[in-house]
Amino acid sequence: MKIYKIKATVPVSRVFMREWAVRADMNLFRFNRFILGELCFSTDQMVIYKAYDANGKCTGQYGLFDLGDGTLDKITFADVVSREQVHIELIYDLRSKRMINLYLEGEIEEEPRRSYPLLLAEKGHNPGQFADKYEDYLYENPVRGAGAPAIDYDDDEDDEDEEEGEEEIYDGGLEDDTLD
Repeated sequence: MKIYKIKATVPVSRVFMREWAVRADMNLFRFNRFILGELCFSTDQMVIYKAYDANGKCTGQYGLFDLGDGTLDKITFADVVSREQVHIELIYDLRSKRMINLYLEGEIEEEPRRSYPLLLAEKGHNPGQFADKYEDYLYENPVRGAGAPAIDYDDDEDDEDEEEGEEEIYDGGLEDDTLD
């Protein structure tokens, strides 16, 4: 059985990375259940997988419902490879267009007595499924001390809550909400 190496990144993070080994016969529906579980995401949300060829042209869209190119339960990684689709965007928040980039990095050797999909490498914490910002506390930021800067998912230059030149500071504390 062929085994493919998949690398996952988040567009708004230089830190987040996952690498998995998946079987060629695994369909995108089973992979979707797996990846949502790995990332601690809710499984009751719609997702779309947009596949691209090496030239960056979108050559397929897959969902729970047929979007014209097939459904998640009918498309396997072997199908994706045969269609020469090397990059897949997993759009997990359709309203805000938040996504995870999946790159097919080639075939690797099957390891005997291993169960697939298999986590090969990881870096950074999971993004929040509906969070406004991605934060990672794996590296030091000399301006703010320990903890990573919050990165906006949207590309808005100006936030209404912040004055120009001011930086939002996360102090790591909890809100002071008391129960009555």
